[in-house]
Amino acid sequence: MKTRTFLQLGLLLTLFTTPLLQAKDEARISYPSKVSSAKAKEREKLLSPWMGGTEFDKHLGDMEKQNKQLIYFEYDGAKDLWRGITTSAVRFDSGYTYWTMISELEAAKKLNDELKAGHVPAFICRDGNTYTMLFVHPDHLAAARKELEALGIGEPKIKK
Repeated sequence: MKTRTFLQLGLLLTLFTTPLLQAKDEARISYPSKVSSAKAKEREKLLSPWMGGTEFDKHLGDMEKQNKQLIYFEYDGAKDLWRGITTSAVRFDSGYTYWTMISELEAAKKLNDELKAGHVPAFICRDGNTYTMLFVHPDHLAAARKELEALGIGEPKIKK
């Protein structure tokens, strides 16, 4: 009986500590970007109307044709709608990615996937359990951060 109990305890200990040991080398979000309420009116003037995902992707394609690209976006999970701010002040010639994740665990996984791909977060915002993130090549981070700071979007804090 005692041997079986020790085996069960050992198995449980292994199951619970293995993910912790694997996650030790991975980055995590210490603090998401702070979004200044003082600049909310300025951002509101620049934000596109709310639209569905397919329509938002088309909108971004249209903006690309005008040499404007996404610098900030928001997602309304309850309505499954997106809106964003595009700019011609910065160009991510090496590409960029933007994501919405519905949990902290998914956001942390995406952060690590993007870091492994050579991208860095320009912003990571959190609204409840929803995370919105924009990743850029490290060469473009300073220009992206300059634009985001003007919009009142702070830098996320990442812990490795």
